[in-house]
Amino acid sequence: MQFHYLELGSTLWIVCLVTRRRQGLAGTTPRQPPRLNRRWRGNEALSTLANARDVLRLMTRLRRDLTVTDVASELAVPKSSASRTLSMMADHGFLERDAQSLAYRPGPLVMEASFHFRATRNALSLLEEELSAMVADTGYAGYVNLLDGAETVVIAMRTGKVGTLQAYTPVGTRGPAHATSTGRALLARLDDDEVAARVGTELPHIGSAPESRDELLRALLQVRADGWAVSRGEFVTQVAGVAAAVLDPTTGQLFGVGLALPSDELVDEVIPSYGLRVRDAAMRVGKSIGDPYWLDFPQVDPA
Repeated sequence: MQFHYLELGSTLWIVCLVTRRRQGLAGTTPRQPPRLNRRWRGNEALSTLANARDVLRLMTRLRRDLTVTDVASELAVPKSSASRTLSMMADHGFLERDAQSLAYRPGPLVMEASFHFRATRNALSLLEEELSAMVADTGYAGYVNLLDGAETVVIAMRTGKVGTLQAYTPVGTRGPAHATSTGRALLARLDDDEVAARVGTELPHIGSAPESRDELLRALLQVRADGWAVSRGEFVTQVAGVAAAVLDPTTGQLFGVGLALPSDELVDEVIPSYGLRVRDAAMRVGKSIGDPYWLDFPQVDPA
């Protein structure tokens, strides 16, 4: 059986609650968590959850079954601690151990919870939730777009609440991909040959947007490195945008998600904060659905 390793943050809490409830119903005394090293020490209940989270995150990052050596070396913990933690997770259904390789893979509780997640949520619904949260946080309008040839198409929008200028672009509106933030975020997810096939050699002059294929490809390199794209007064004058993209690996569909705001409010000093806000929203969705780009995207885990 082949397993697809996804970001299972919400799943982790579900299976923990299921495990604790099963222990209570059985009337047994919960096992004492092993005494781990300093890095894994602290409040015992929270520490145990954090240890399991670290193991699942490692599995997501490596995208393969884990051995005791993997956990010990990658998380910088003693082998004895790694072994006890993996054994405990297997005992409670988080993991199961392959009888031949002795490596650990996702267990029945994790798989059941992840199957439920995928059956009840899809990429678009997750993006719309993130979009609503971004619009509520920032007050600016937000959009979800698709890529159709060399154009973007709006498929969802949320109206903002602040500022003298609101970017209102109805569902179904099309725009040139090379001259919008969502378009460049989407194009950045394609390889250069496919981008070239879509946009051609010379691009129409639209504000400060790239005017040649080579200029566009250079811009896309930066988008891929940053995880977000930015535009200011290109396709729509006086309107700026910050966007990122997510791939649904099940369907192959790319989605762009982003914010639109007045150009004079997107000054250089605030671009990183909006870029990170949009990027992190796309990353959460991407990791939840198994987008390889976001699974591999370099990120510093919170302490």
